[in-house]
Order: sequence, then C-alpha cells, then structure tokens
Amino acid sequence: MEVKRIRRNAFIIVAVFVLAIMMTASILVFHHKINDFLSDLSISNITEVQELVTQTLRAKINDQLNMLEAQTRYFEDIDINDFSQLKKTIMETKGIGDFKKVAVANKEGMCVSYKGQLLPNIKNKTFFHNTIRSGQPQIASRIEMDDNLQPVLSLTYPIKRGNEVEAMLIGTLSYKVLIDLFSISMFSGQGYMYIITDTGNTILCNKNKDKPIYNINLYDYFKSNVRVQTILLEKMRADVLSGRAGVMFYPGDNGKKLASYAPLGINKWSIISVVPYSYITQQHFKINLIVFVLLGEMLFTIGVFVLLIFVLFRKGSLMEKDNERLTIVTNQSQVMIFEYDIQKQVITFSGESRFIIGSDRKTFTIDYFRREYYKRIHPEDSAVMEQVKRHVEGDCDEFSAEIRYKDFSDEYIWIHLSGRLIKDDESKKFIGSVRNVNDQVIYEQKLKSLAENDNLTGLLNKVEMETRAKQFFEECDDSMRSALFIIDLDNFKNVNDTLGHMTGDMAIEDAAKKISLIFTERDYISRFGGDEFCILLRFKEDTEKSIVKKIIRDKAKNLCKFLSEDYFDEKNTVSVSASVGISLYPEHGKDYETLFKNADAALYEVKQGGKNGYRIYDGKM
Repeated sequence: MEVKRIRRNAFIIVAVFVLAIMMTASILVFHHKINDFLSDLSISNITEVQELVTQTLRAKINDQLNMLEAQTRYFEDIDINDFSQLKKTIMETKGIGDFKKVAVANKEGMCVSYKGQLLPNIKNKTFFHNTIRSGQPQIASRIEMDDNLQPVLSLTYPIKRGNEVEAMLIGTLSYKVLIDLFSISMFSGQGYMYIITDTGNTILCNKNKDKPIYNINLYDYFKSNVRVQTILLEKMRADVLSGRAGVMFYPGDNGKKLASYAPLGINKWSIISVVPYSYITQQHFKINLIVFVLLGEMLFTIGVFVLLIFVLFRKGSLMEKDNERLTIVTNQSQVMIFEYDIQKQVITFSGESRFIIGSDRKTFTIDYFRREYYKRIHPEDSAVMEQVKRHVEGDCDEFSAEIRYKDFSDEYIWIHLSGRLIKDDESKKFIGSVRNVNDQVIYEQKLKSLAENDNLTGLLNKVEMETRAKQFFEECDDSMRSALFIIDLDNFKNVNDTLGHMTGDMAIEDAAKKISLIFTERDYISRFGGDEFCILLRFKEDTEKSIVKKIIRDKAKNLCKFLSEDYFDEKNTVSVSASVGISLYPEHGKDYETLFKNADAALYEVKQGGKNGYRIYDGKM
C-alpha cells in the first residue's frame, strides 16, 4: 500500500510538473504570437495615419493649384507681352489662397508680380522648363529663397492658347504655410514625418517647427548622422524610385526606430514616417501585462468556479457592451435623460449631462436647479420654462420645444427639450430628455437663409421679397400706411465695364449697407438682381399721414445723397448715383403688383428727367 501511495504521489507530481511545463510553453508561444500581432498592428496603424496625412496634404496642395488654375482664366484673352495690359489685368486679380507671392511669367521667363513689379527672370528654373515643355502644372523639387531670404516652394500653372503654353502663373508658398499644411502629432508627439523627392532631397520635415529641415539629401543624412546600413538605404532608395511602399528598422540616436515610407502621389514625392521603436515596445508591455493578468485570473476562476463564472461573465459582458454602446451614443449625440419627481421636488439626470450641468452631479432640488441654471437660458426663450411649469401643473401629457442655452463654454447652443407626464395613484413624474441639436438648427437656418437671401448682399432676394410683400398687403387695411421704393443705380454698368466686376460687386455691397442704415429692421429690404433694389417701408398703425410723407421724402433724399459715390482705380473714375421711384399704400394701390408697377413708373420719370433723384407716383404717370 505504501509503495502504491508513493507511486501515485510520484505520478501526480510528474503530471503536475508536465502540465506546468506545457502551460509555460503555451504561455511563451502565446506571448511570442501576440508580440508579432502587436508589431503588425503598430505598423498597420502607422500606415493608416500616414495614408490619412497623405490624402490631406495632397488635397491641400491640389487646392492651391486649383486656385492658380482659376486665376489663369483672367489672362487667356490678353496679350501677355503687352506690359500695360498685363499689369492692368494683374491689378484686378489680387490675392489668392495661402500664397506669399503670385506672379505671371511669359515664355521668355520675364516675371511680373501681382503688385505689378518686374521680378528676376526665371528662365533657368527647372520648374519653368517643365511647365513649358509638359503644359501641365508643376511643383518645384527644391525649397528656394525669396527676395527676403525666406524659404518658399514654387507652384506653377500654365496659361495656354489652344494647346500651346503662352505663359504661366507662379505661386510661392512660405515654409511656415507648408509646415502648417503638414502639421500633425504622431504617437504622443514622439513621431515625425519627412517629405522627400525621388532623388532623396528633403522638402518638408515636421520634426521641429523652430528648426526647419529642407534641401538636404535624406539618404546622405541617414548614412552619415544616423549610421543606417547601406543595404537598408539602397533598398529604400530603390523602393522610392519605383514608387513602392516599405518599412525599415534602423538604430537611431536614442534607440531603435521604425521608418515607414510610401509614395505621396505629388511630384514623384514620398512620405516617410519615423517612430521610436521604444514607443511600440511600451505599448506591447502594457498590453502584455494586461493579457497575463487576465490569463492568471482566468486560470484561477476556471479552476474554482467554471460554470458559474462562465455564465456570469457572459451576461456581464453583454450588459457591459450594451452599456458601452448606450454611453457612446449618448456622449456623441449629447443626450441627457431627466426625471422630475413633482411630489418630492427633486430632479435627477442620467447620460451626458456635462454640456447642461457642467459637472457629473446627477441630483438637484428643483429650486436649486431653477436658481442656478434657468439664468443660462436665452432671454428670448425664458418663457418656455414657464410653459413647462404650466404643462406639468395642468396635467398635459407631452411637451416639446427648442431653446437656446448657454453651455459651459459660455456659448449659446440650441437644445431640444421634450418630456411626458407620468402619473399614478402614488406618484407624479415628468420624464424627458434634453438633446443638443445646435448643428441641426444652424444647418436648417443656413438653408433657410440661402433660400431667402441674396448671396452677395445678404438682403432678401426677389422671390422672398415678393412673398413677404404680398402676404403683408393681404393682411393690411386702409388705416395702415406703407411705401414701396424701387432704386436703380445710375451709371453702374460703367463700373463693371471700366473697373471690373470685383469693383462692381464691391459697389453693390456698399449700396446695400447704406440702404440698410437708412431703413430699419421693420422694413423689407431686397436686391432684385443687378443694380436694382426694392424696399417696403412699413409704418405703425397710429402714424399720422403728414409724418408718413415727411419720413418718405427724408428717406428718398438720403438715398440719393448717400448712394452718390465715386469708384476708381489708378487710371479711371466712375461716378454712380441713384434714381428712386416710390408708390404709397393705399393711395396708389392695395396689392403688391399694382404698387410695384406704379413705383416703376415713377422711377422711369426720374430716369427720363436726368436721373439722380426721386419721384412719388401720381396719376399722370
């Protein structure tokens, strides 16, 4: 018996020992696999971030080229070699994009800036020859110094006659703008990126904004300063020349580093992301620690409470996921649920309450809540809370409203307040939600504004003016007074023809501002298009007839006075005045169409009489 017991114990010891070895081997294999997985995952994350930066930078550079393209249309129909004509066109097309300087160069390399100044000849520039030869937009392959010895990058866009390049636009982006386009913080600020040409010349590096790195050969820099192996650099050089992506591990100044490179899709450039390998290993360590802790707990729980823990874990996991989903949705949409116990006079919140409450506190007495938070409601919307109170006291079932509320960034946002009264024999509660709908309301307001207002001046457009005026006259009676003004800017066509459409638009905007100052928010002010404006002047019901006529004449005089303006450039001056026709309600008509026709007849009389004046309609017209 003793021998059998010794043998049995020895078998158990051996079995436990073998099991321990197998478990240790399994853990080591698992550890190795998970490290490989984490390394692949880290490289994949770097590649994804790199692709996102690539798309963003490519889009921003293309935006600058598109702006140059838009400007070329001003030069397609003029003689590029006629300096006076070229300078005149340039002075009418100032300022585009983020460019520090914009210039026009002809086929001989003569270059004129947007300020009308002659610049040094650029015929020896590579990007100049590439643009002439290819007929396509080009980006310089080097950072150059401008007149102020500041680093810039040149972009060109050809100006063509048919299929032949006659000239080109040249825009220079300062290095600061390039760095801002390229700014991104990778891996808690430990990573950085390079942009290089196919020959290895560095265009950009966001490693240190205060110490710009450009026009150095990255391969030579890696070889001499970082001491990267030649075989690794040659593979990277071959991949870059062939437009292939790849990854390189190399020893850096502060330890091993990872360099991920890929084609940028611009000018045969490539993007290179450099990340310290220590950062990746730190993440490995944290995740491994969590994994091993979870493994230990799992082994312990499996040995003790297999079935019970399995069931509880499954249920808990499902509940946790549901709660996480609900929390994520609630936080992202900024929805707060509330319950107001009317009998206890206590209000309780759940969900994302910080945007309303400003803290994680969830329960308040109703008096405290009203005292501290009602004052954040916009004064024009404060009556809504009184409606809620009457709603609850009146036993109404449902309530819904949108109000403006000052959040804890001290900015007003639109929130949607809704609730329902729940009552039984023992309790009475008002349960509802508060939801941030600021983006939705602002978007709807923008759509409404686009539909109702003139794009250039912000005044009512013709359709909205007619709609509001017709509705107003349908609701009027003979005791009310109003006047319809039609304004036409005299000689405005010469502004466009002589000074250009940009000055013409400026003149329209200037006239709209002056008209808005002469009239009030009570009046309907509109632009009908071109240089024609229409205003419906509305008086209060108790305004005396003599005062009405005086106000109308004063405003007409002010229109003629303030809309008379001179617009000019370096060579030409154009004088603009205003002709105003006026009809009165109800004397000259009781509907919009009649009043507009009569005001237009009065305007015609002013035009026939030499312009720059006003007339009130009479039956003889």
